[in-house]
Amino acid sequence: MHILYISQYFPPEIGAASARAFELSRRWVESGHHVTVLTGLPNYPTGSPDPVRHGSKSLLTRRETVEGVRVIRTWLLSIGERRVRDRILSYASFWLTSTLRVISLSRPDVVVASSPPLTVGLTGWWVSLIKKTPFILDVRDLWPESITDLGAVASQSTIVHILDRISRFLYKTADGVVVISNAMSEALADGKGVSLVTMATIPNGVETESFIPRDRSEATRSELGLSGKILVSFIGTIGLAQDIDVIIQSASRLASGPNPIHFLFVGEGPMKRHAMEAVARVELSNVSFLAGQKRDKIPALIAASDICLVTLRKAGVNDGAIPGRMLEFMSCGRPVVLCADGQASRILKTAEAGVVVEQGDDSALAAAIVRLASDVGLRRKMGANGRRYILDNFSREQTAIRYLEVLEEVSSNYVKVKGKRQ
Repeated sequence: MHILYISQYFPPEIGAASARAFELSRRWVESGHHVTVLTGLPNYPTGSPDPVRHGSKSLLTRRETVEGVRVIRTWLLSIGERRVRDRILSYASFWLTSTLRVISLSRPDVVVASSPPLTVGLTGWWVSLIKKTPFILDVRDLWPESITDLGAVASQSTIVHILDRISRFLYKTADGVVVISNAMSEALADGKGVSLVTMATIPNGVETESFIPRDRSEATRSELGLSGKILVSFIGTIGLAQDIDVIIQSASRLASGPNPIHFLFVGEGPMKRHAMEAVARVELSNVSFLAGQKRDKIPALIAASDICLVTLRKAGVNDGAIPGRMLEFMSCGRPVVLCADGQASRILKTAEAGVVVEQGDDSALAAAIVRLASDVGLRRKMGANGRRYILDNFSREQTAIRYLEVLEEVSSNYVKVKGKRQ
């Protein structure tokens, strides 16, 4: 089967979207399928394309092969993590260039378009129309609900109205819809009228062969200047969806405790400057920041940590979120302190792999950290529970196989409903 996967993000860019695109694609290739990824020239999250770093002098288009995956990169307006309106301009530019680029591509057997941004879904629909091939919308986040629930854009704005119309059009025209959580599936069924029959849940998985339990990495801790301290790490996007302030407030509560507890932020995002300014303003010496790292560097940072944090703002759209980093922490055998409700909370409680605290409660967050910091046996037990749960439920191998079954089912139904494909 020839699979065309359209994603605005792909390695060397960091983040859940690029990881999902690459890990699924390379495993489909290993299973004997032909995969083409149509993506943008790398620029996320800095917003600045670096032709030296990414091995090309061209800023228009580039072809390459990555572990058997054919990758076609096309130009887009490089903006990175700025205001939502600026990012929408970047999304629109990729929609324009990708829509033009697919005209010359050979006809795939099935096209997968990964959203957000929703404009990628429009490219997927266009491919399916002109190439007469089934179209699957891969939904990693609900738009425009995400940006309105988080307060990034007013719910009555013109942008939100347009995005809502686009989303409803895509859900209606897609031959199949894949979501990352059951809660997301329920939200689409209730709020958008999407038939549960056309939806499948394929969560973000974990590369369990790379994200493995290790002894605490003293070498990494020494490089960071954090030897001899209990290290509490937040690794991932520092954005609007994450309640960064609750972590800083908890760090302030623990700044003068008898046992040295240090908080490490690793990543980039629109709220990073705010976080750094907040730490500087109250002169917290137990908080430090590290730039976003390539994916192969993350396991060592997790191994250097004693406790890992996942925080989400209280918003309806976050109820269906399953943070990929939480799964990676669990796979590495590290206990998680989670400030979130919904599906993420249910997973962590079922796995008995960490502590769930009320969203926005910095006192409860600090207490949970102190509890784990003082009980190495409990940390080990929760870490082992998490690893076991990931192996049973969230390995990339499992998700890739399940996704292939969905692709084959949708393709078969497409032939039956729309006739023999050309």
